[in-house]
Amino acid sequence: MVAEIEEFINKVKDLKVLVVGETIIDEFVEVEYQGQSMKSFCPVFRFTGAEKKVQNGGAGAVVGHLKDFVKSVELITNTNEEIVKTRFIDRDGKKKHLELNKIDNSEFGEITVDVTKYDVVIVADFGHGFCDKMNIGSGFNLMCQTNSNNFGFNRLSKWKNHRKQSICLDLREASLQVNERFETCSDEKAIEIYNYEINCDDLFVTLGGKGALLTEGKDIFRQAVFKSAIVDTIGAGDTFFAFTSLMSSVDIAHEDKLMIPSLAASLSTTWLCNEQSVTRQKLKDYANKHI
Repeated sequence: MVAEIEEFINKVKDLKVLVVGETIIDEFVEVEYQGQSMKSFCPVFRFTGAEKKVQNGGAGAVVGHLKDFVKSVELITNTNEEIVKTRFIDRDGKKKHLELNKIDNSEFGEITVDVTKYDVVIVADFGHGFCDKMNIGSGFNLMCQTNSNNFGFNRLSKWKNHRKQSICLDLREASLQVNERFETCSDEKAIEIYNYEINCDDLFVTLGGKGALLTEGKDIFRQAVFKSAIVDTIGAGDTFFAFTSLMSSVDIAHEDKLMIPSLAASLSTTWLCNEQSVTRQKLKDYANKHI
């Protein structure tokens, strides 16, 4: 497995990468549950006094995962104050009690992206408005995320007139794409999704505990999950997307494009949200332990 990682590193090490999208500031506040208020149906928590943890998420996290693998990575994004997500969590970080979102997109303006200056262009559209007025050519790699803030309104169809190098969806986003709820993705359903306003070369779909799949519109390739001691799954999909974007930008057989993104995503579940980034050495060490 390390040999495959070394081959991947050699193929991507000279790439110039651009990431465009929302940077999300993730804040984590440690609390202890004290019970329910006697006068209302309201849970009560106590601040533990632990220092608040602040991390760069969204497009900022994508940059963090790629910077040890490529020649250069640039970022076009919003300021740090515009999108902040504050999560109140248990001491071990495994349970989130409450999330408060601050989203100020009033100053988001028009963006023009020259894709010809880079080997890889990644658009991380988290649906908070930063990517809505973007002038961009064809050939970028896209994630168009569905979350609690934009459920049903940030769909891939808005990008249907742009030819993409790759698209990365999770199972819920894939379901929305064809207006049908499903618990897993059959080969037939994957082809149906690919043929419905996708307009890309490679379509990646993450399937949670059932792994991930890739189709180029004809064949279906699948990868099982790499088991890990999970601390937090937040950000694992962004990690997967970061590496599928590289996979679709270099000469790698389709049957080999899922392994490293899946391994990197599994590695990223072993820490809280985006408190660390994937590096070459971490990825190789993780492969030695889990494969």
